Amino acid sequence: MKLKAFIFLLCFCQFVFCQTKNEKEERIPLAEFPEAAKAVIKNLPDDCKRLKFYKETDGEKQSFEVKFKYKRKRYSLEFSIDGNIEDIEVLTKLKNIDETVKTKIENYFASSFTKHKFIKVQEQYIYNVKLDAKTFVDNVLNNNSLKAPNFEIIAEVKTDKKRDIREFIFNTFGEFVNFRILNPTSYEHVLY
Repeated sequence: MKLKAFIFLLCFCQFVFCQTKNEKEERIPLAEFPEAAKAVIKNLPDDCKRLKFYKETDGEKQSFEVKFKYKRKRYSLEFSIDGNIEDIEVLTKLKNIDETVKTKIENYFASSFTKHKFIKVQEQYIYNVKLDAKTFVDNVLNNNSLKAPNFEIIAEVKTDKKRDIREFIFNTFGEFVNFRILNPTSYEHVLY
């Protein structure tokens, strides 16, 4: 009985960690966003620049995303299909990450792959439902978030047999959480 449970768990973990991300982004007007999302966007600071609006489809899941620039940083604010905030991602560089966290991430890649190349690094702030939407967004935009971010890293990796582009998630301490293989057609929009 224990052997069957172990085999099931092993198969389940393999499925969880090897999902393929078939993401498609379609540029849309703000008018097509849900009302709750429009209210949050309306409260963004006036000096947000280059606002672009997208509807995103990833398999069964649909969401809305607004990308913009604020104080020389690039942000991506994602909403559920109902207009509730899911997260805010901030484009960054590996060198800007805390040294201890950065070392853990680099060690993961060095020990897991024969070669790797970082393509995109983002801080990911998951929405805290204890805060109202405006406070949450303002805290992230002004570097006042009480919760440290996760890290989303897109990297080209090579194992002994194969080369992939993958999206990795690391927690706030630099510990590996999961990855998804990016479908090459969904990768085209990723560079922002």
